[in-house]
Amino acid sequence: MTTLSELRARRIIAQGLVGASRSAVEAARWMLALQGQTYPAGIRALALRGPGDDVAVLAAVDRLEVVRAWPQRGTLHFLAAEDARWLMRLCNPRVARAQAGRRPGLGLTEEDVAVARQAFHAELLARGAQDPLPRPQAYEVFAAAGIDPGDNRGPHLLRAFGGEGDVVQGPRIGAVETFVHVDNLPVPQRELVGEEALAELGTRYLHSHGPASVKDLVWWAGLTVTQAKKAVALARDVVPLTVDGEEYWMGQWQGDLTAQELQEVLAATFELPAFDEILLGYGDKSLILTDELRPQVLTRNGLSWPFLMAEGVVTGPVNRRAGSAR
Repeated sequence: MTTLSELRARRIIAQGLVGASRSAVEAARWMLALQGQTYPAGIRALALRGPGDDVAVLAAVDRLEVVRAWPQRGTLHFLAAEDARWLMRLCNPRVARAQAGRRPGLGLTEEDVAVARQAFHAELLARGAQDPLPRPQAYEVFAAAGIDPGDNRGPHLLRAFGGEGDVVQGPRIGAVETFVHVDNLPVPQRELVGEEALAELGTRYLHSHGPASVKDLVWWAGLTVTQAKKAVALARDVVPLTVDGEEYWMGQWQGDLTAQELQEVLAATFELPAFDEILLGYGDKSLILTDELRPQVLTRNGLSWPFLMAEGVVTGPVNRRAGSAR
């Protein structure tokens, strides 16, 4: 077994694609956050790492034990409800600064944003967890507050507020997204800040995604290199692994894996949804996806398709139906 093959096998095991027996919320906790640009693909990805059954994941979403938000990179993820606020507040600031820079072109002032935020939060708090606010009605709330949601202002505001730490998405109503205030969630929020938050991030990312590098964590969390290095240094129970001169880290528990277990993983085949974490969870996609296949699986402008994987590498698309990159 080559060292690169070993890395691929260890990542598959770490992500819970084999051997794991977890509920939907346990799988979400383990992964910390899991890519969810398209709702069905995110639900399926979580099911593959947990109960194996999309219905069980949707039930956890209905109970608001698993929620969807924009915690990092301005990208939708599913995560355990108790991790929503601290993770967003840790990973969102750089995204928020970039969003602020786009507002003049949308005709939005920071005063407009503050007015919309106050009205939105007030409506969510008044409705409670059992009456989530559908996206079209959220636009009505903005309009009633004097902020025109047209010309992409409404989607911009929802994405911004959905990454700040106080708002998450609840269960969909048909195909319509809904929103819930974090203070109304039935699950108490974990309160992690500063080095404690970085340590939690580093620990859980490296255990669930490792072997992974500092560069991988920079990509995944959208943090600075300095922050990512600090998170890795503070991570608990991790060990280094060098592959082709590159330094990676993984959970210490992986030391118990046998060569036979790794070989069995490489012998397995997988059918994975668009935007799956086995690809999107790392900065360097080339370790499992060739340049020739990339346009059929994951384009550089944000489209993805379901794909097949064998021997730890992507072998091709399942079909050519593109997911939404929103």
